[in-house]
Amino acid sequence: MEVLRKCNISRSGLLWSDEVQWMTGHTKGNNFPASLKKLAFVATVYHIWLETNRRCFKNSFLPFQEIVRKVCFDVAGKLSICKKIQKSERHHSLCVNWGIL
Repeated sequence: MEVLRKCNISRSGLLWSDEVQWMTGHTKGNNFPASLKKLAFVATVYHIWLETNRRCFKNSFLPFQEIVRKVCFDVAGKLSICKKIQKSERHHSLCVNWGIL
């Protein structure tokens, strides 16, 4: 939910297949908001995969907030070097949400 909120998406999480379908339908194109949503989705999937492996193979658990922090760190880092960022009023709230202003 925290990652959705940072993307200015106000809805609850969906079942996996519905989530993938929703993201596919709402991230068309290469504009800044679509690229941000794709990046946030991929980073979330990656960190959930890492956490699954951590739990299965190391019997170690990270708190939910730490996983979200890692997702945010990766997305903000990638966005800070991205040339597509248009630091305009149109995308101001997204940039503030991800800490890239």
